[in-house]
Amino acid sequence: MAPLILIAEDNDEIRALLRLYLAGEGLRVLEAADGDEALAKARAEGPDLAILDVMMPGLSGYEVTRALRRFSDMPILILSAKSEDNDKILGLNLGADDYVTKPFNPVEVVARVKAQL
Repeated sequence: MAPLILIAEDNDEIRALLRLYLAGEGLRVLEAADGDEALAKARAEGPDLAILDVMMPGLSGYEVTRALRRFSDMPILILSAKSEDNDKILGLNLGADDYVTKPFNPVEVVARVKAQL
């Protein structure tokens, strides 16, 4: 069975773009529009990798990363408009495995997902 990727992103267009590219590579996609939904779906579905936006309603991507690390070692890719070095370092120190800034190339994100898997 193909790996399951959780996309937690409050922007519908970005979520749809990622879904299109990931599904095009044969990956299964699970979507969440906010941090609380992302955490609930991660607990229920056990995805193989999570892509988390930092600035989401409810729990932030940083908070979701911290919570996921309490029960999972799945790879986590942070996707954020926050591009300062200290933002990247914070995300990585909280347990993220990779950090990509917006705007992004969806082909690069797919390549990074595949590298983590």
